[in-house]
Amino acid sequence: MPETSLIVSLIGGLIVLAFAGDFLVTGAVSLARRIGMSPLVAGIFIVGFGTSAPEMIVALDAARSDYPNLALGNIVGSNIANVLLVLAIPALIAPVQAGGWGQRPALIVMVLATAGWITLLTTTGLTVSGGTVFVLALAIYASFTLIAARGATNAGQDIGIDTDPHTIGLARALGSTLVGIVGLPIGAHLIVEGGVGIARFYAVPEELIGLSLLAIGTSLPEIGAGIASALRSKTDVLVGNVLGSNIFNILGAGGLVAFFGPIQAAASFNLYDHWIMVGTALILGGFILTRSRIGRLAGSALLLIYAIYIYGLVEGWNIMAMVNG
Repeated sequence: MPETSLIVSLIGGLIVLAFAGDFLVTGAVSLARRIGMSPLVAGIFIVGFGTSAPEMIVALDAARSDYPNLALGNIVGSNIANVLLVLAIPALIAPVQAGGWGQRPALIVMVLATAGWITLLTTTGLTVSGGTVFVLALAIYASFTLIAARGATNAGQDIGIDTDPHTIGLARALGSTLVGIVGLPIGAHLIVEGGVGIARFYAVPEELIGLSLLAIGTSLPEIGAGIASALRSKTDVLVGNVLGSNIFNILGAGGLVAFFGPIQAAASFNLYDHWIMVGTALILGGFILTRSRIGRLAGSALLLIYAIYIYGLVEGWNIMAMVNG
């Protein structure tokens, strides 16, 4: 059994990360509204950034600490978990409606980002130039989303952004923001140290830890938000949140990690994980294009697929070999 300190570091880091992300979003949104930022802007940018911040911080800490495949595994694994867990678990509580405002354009961006990610990692690897393109693409996407959202709001459409003007007290907002800013890197560092230590003890590749434990851990804020939405019967924005998170993971977290490049992916990504990543993108696309209502049956199926994915990950499945026969 690995040292207790490593287990405590990993679990403690996941807990700190989950709470820090929530504190950051709560405090930052309140401060943004106090300085006159519209709820629309706060909802799209601050909430969108806050829920994806754990993945970005963990990936950056892993890349900075010279564990590049841990960083790549966290990004790929989080995108897989976002579809197979973040959608599935709330769907067991209340139906999740796909095909809402802005989801089709976001789907196109997510597919293109996924294609760009896989292309880079099967050719040149993540490079500074590739990372620059990713970050610029994210900025362009965010700008167009904001413009489109303002236009839709002015036209009287419900775009699923919280426009409640309520804010918490200034002192509480400042404290929450500070806790989030300090807590996220601390939690990320604990996770990386614990995850790498456990991986070395069991002699497993670092990318396996990133694809499984870290991916689930950094998806906890999205899972928590999804469960809360389901309990309040407000699941219409969940699919959009998953799309936004996946886009941010690749273009934001992946783009910043690339600045520590060039980074070459372990062979297992192209043999197994990237195939699953593409498969989950297709599943999500199918839900959106058919405007499906994701209920308990579909949610259970997604959880089963995730369990099979984790089993294949541990067993070292090679989809490329299966395809080639």
